Parts: sequence; structure tokens; C-alpha cells
Amino acid sequence: MVAASSALALTQDVATAVLYAGALLEMFGLATVALGLSEVRRSFGQPSIWQKLLAWARQVASAFRPPHPITLQAGAVGMAIVAGKARAIVGAGPDSSLDRRVAILEENLNRLRDEVDGIESEIKKEAGAVKDALIRERQARDNELRKMTARMEDLAVGGLHLELVGLTWLVFGGLGTSVPDQLAKLLLWFSKLG
Repeated sequence: MVAASSALALTQDVATAVLYAGALLEMFGLATVALGLSEVRRSFGQPSIWQKLLAWARQVASAFRPPHPITLQAGAVGMAIVAGKARAIVGAGPDSSLDRRVAILEENLNRLRDEVDGIESEIKKEAGAVKDALIRERQARDNELRKMTARMEDLAVGGLHLELVGLTWLVFGGLGTSVPDQLAKLLLWFSKLG
């Protein structure tokens, strides 16, 4: 209605008014389709069409700029870190008695058992942390999958309304710009009936 009244305000010739209205409908249709596509891109976290065009224009413009000089400064820093555990193993001298040697072996065995128990405890703790992280990651992935499914359903079922309106305007606009004389005759015929 806006297109028709705007076109009639510009001219009294019905064929020319149909031509202008068709051109306006085409512009409205293209703008509506672009808006719908922009909404779809935004819902999936993608930049808008305008942002992509601006990024492309900046990239093209940067090709014509002189390169910036690059200054390089070098330095060296050295550091050594040794990570690990210290082990204390007691050894018996060559002249030690058999009882002394057995006592030292028992001490070393007890220390090794304590060390193995500590390592086993650390491994269990780390395995628990990994298991908890996997559970959290699975929950986050499931939540994102539900969100993505909802977005896809909205897009497939109800998110195309703007695009359909835009396409309708494009079709009528295309008819108005392609065959304005025939549409003007048809409109005049309808006006005589009413």
C-alpha cells in the first residue's frame, strides 16, 4: 500500500505508477530478505553481512597502504626448573652386619611403599578431576546441543517469515517492473468493476 500510494504521488500515469511501485516493492523485498538473513547469521553467532563487507573493504584498502616498518628486539632469558620428588635411599656399608642390612632393606621397602601409596593417591585424585571435567564438558555440550536444536527448529519452522515476506514483495515488484503496462490495464479494469 505504501509503495502504491508513493508511486501515485509521483505520477498520474498508471503504468508509470505501477513501475515505480514495483521498484519500491523490489527494494522493500531485498531489504526484508537481507534483514532476515542477518537475523539468522546473528542467531548462529556470525557477523552481519555489513560487518563482513566492511572487513572485506578494510582488507582491500590495506593492500594499497605502504607496509609499516617492523622493529625487532631480541633478548635472552635462561631459567632452569627441575620438578620432581626426592628419594632417600639408605645403603649399608660393605662391613655392615646382616641384621643391619636387613633393617636398611626394610626401611627402604617401607619408604618405597609410602611413595607408591602417595603416587596412587595422586593418580586417583587426578583421575577424579578428569572424570569431573568430562562430566562438566558433557553437560555443557548437551546444553549447547539443545540450544542449537532449538535454533534450528526456529529457523526451519518459524524463522523464515521475513524471507517469505521479502520474496513476496520481490515477486510483485518484479512483475511491476517487468510488465507495468499490462498491470496498469489490469488495475484499471478492476477499478471499473468496483
